[in-house]
Amino acid sequence: MSESPMAPRRPGGRGSDVGRPRDPGTDRSILRATIELLAEVGYARLTVAEVARRAGVSKPAIYRRWSQKSQLVVEAMVTQMRPARSSATGSAAGDLLFLTERLIDILTRTPLGRVLPGLVAEMAADPVLATSYRELIIEPNQLDWRSAVERGIASGELAADTDTDFVLNSLAGPLYFSLLITGAPIEPGYARAAVDLVLARFGTGPGE
Repeated sequence: MSESPMAPRRPGGRGSDVGRPRDPGTDRSILRATIELLAEVGYARLTVAEVARRAGVSKPAIYRRWSQKSQLVVEAMVTQMRPARSSATGSAAGDLLFLTERLIDILTRTPLGRVLPGLVAEMAADPVLATSYRELIIEPNQLDWRSAVERGIASGELAADTDTDFVLNSLAGPLYFSLLITGAPIEPGYARAAVDLVLARFGTGPGE
């Protein structure tokens, strides 16, 4: 994988490095080591000491940037969520198809998908981890989906009364259900079929 971009920091999430210039190279090394270890040992067995050893930095260097393991882990996950390009394709169908395919790619081809089942289990016992995951991963990505639906409504491709939450749940929900509950593989044509169902309900084009 190419070098990971630095993750955005949640307000209050950084350690004690306020006022110190950040070294982007060190940040990337730490985040990359975190992702590698998550894929190998999972969240519960990951330690800051091992991240530091693999990244070639000291533990204090990590804690100056991230005050808690949970914050480090989620911000490392954010680097796996960056889109390769804008989701604005010029049509509501294209936007929703792009976002659905991007989520499938993330869940099936990145460390996030491999460790998410264990991470979700840990969230039940770690409210800081759960809050960080929602704020840094779920909410920003939901904005992309909501923006796509809003563009579709504005262009007239989607009905004015389109239920945005229903659209999001219809497209993304079955993917998480497969990953976290059934373990069933995602069928190759899932994205197109799911978008077609949404358009059949809320689309305004001919035959929709």
